[in-house]
Amino acid sequence: MFSNLEIERFRGIKLSRIDNLKKINLFFGKNNCGKSSLLDAVFLIAGLSNPKLPLNVNILRNYRKLNKSDMLLDFYELDATMPISIKAVNDETRELNIELIESSNTKVNLLSEDNKIASTDSDSRYGLSLKFSIDGYPSESAIVLSRNNESELEQTIKLDSHYTEDLKCRYLTAKFDFYTSIEGIVNVIKNKDEKFIVDALKLIEPKLNDIVLSQDEVLVDVGYSQRIPINMMGDGARKVLSILTTIYECKNGIVLIDEISNGFHYSVMKGVWLAIIDAAKRNNVQIYASTHDIDSIKGLRDAALSSDDDLVACFKLQKTKDAELKAYHYSLDSIDYSLNQEIEVR
Repeated sequence: MFSNLEIERFRGIKLSRIDNLKKINLFFGKNNCGKSSLLDAVFLIAGLSNPKLPLNVNILRNYRKLNKSDMLLDFYELDATMPISIKAVNDETRELNIELIESSNTKVNLLSEDNKIASTDSDSRYGLSLKFSIDGYPSESAIVLSRNNESELEQTIKLDSHYTEDLKCRYLTAKFDFYTSIEGIVNVIKNKDEKFIVDALKLIEPKLNDIVLSQDEVLVDVGYSQRIPINMMGDGARKVLSILTTIYECKNGIVLIDEISNGFHYSVMKGVWLAIIDAAKRNNVQIYASTHDIDSIKGLRDAALSSDDDLVACFKLQKTKDAELKAYHYSLDSIDYSLNQEIEVR
C-alpha cells in the first residue's frame, strides 16, 4: 500500500507530492484539475516495468493514435527534453523515469528512379524508454515503433527478463466495460464468496435474492418467475458488480476508479462506499478514486464515520498558477465543515 506519491512533468502536472495515503483514497476537485492524470500516474508506477502502459493510458481515454507526435502527449507541455518522473513509497520505494526515444535513418541511393540522391526519414524509429528501480535496484524496459515497407506500424518491446511484477493493479475508467468483469464474477461464485456482492447489490435492487452461474452465464433472482441475466440490470448494479469483482481479483493490490459516482443515485452512495470499504479490507486492496460530485464525498464521509477503522483519506486537488498540483488532506470533520460551508467541488 503506497503511503506517499510524487509526480513530476506528467501531463498537465508539473509537480505534485501527496502524503498520508491510506487504504481508501478519494480525490475531488473541479473539472480538469488533474484527478484523472493522478490516477494514471498511480497506474504507471504500479506497473512500472511495462513499457506499453504510457500508451495504454491514452487508449483508455479512446485515443489510439501512435504517431511520433503522440509520444509527447504524456510529457508536461509536450516537452520531452526532461523525463516524466513518478515515485511511490510503501514497504518499498518505486521510482520511474519515462523518456522519449528518437532515431532516424539516413538512406543514400544513387540509383533511385526519382533521382533523389539522399532522403532522410526522421520518424523511422521512435518510442519510450522506462528506467525504473525498486529500492534503488535499477532496471529498464522500452517500446520502439517503426513502419515496415508497407507502412504498417510495428512494435518492438524490450523487457528486463530478471524482473517480474508482483503488484496487481486494475483501472476502472469513467466509461467502464461491464462485460470485462463477467469472468471475475464467475470466479467469485465458484469460490462461494458471492454473499458480499449480493448484499451490495441489494442497495441498488432490494428485491435481489441471489446470484447463480448457469452454463457460463451469470443469472440473478429479483423475484420474477425466472432468473434474468445479470447484464440486464441497470448501470448502478452493473457498476457495483464491476467494482467489487475488480477488488476481489486484485487481492493485495491496487484498484483505481475514475469518477466513482457515475451511474449511482445519491441516496445509495453511503452503502456503495460501505461495500467498497468492506471489500478492500477483505482483500487487502488499496483504492484510489476520483470524483467531482459532492454526494459521493458525503457518502464516503458517512460510511467512514460509521467505521472504527482509520482507513479513509480525502484530498481536495487544486492546481496552482505554475501547474503544481496541490493535494489538501481533509479529515472527516473538516470535510463535513467544508461541505456545510458549500465549498465548490463541481
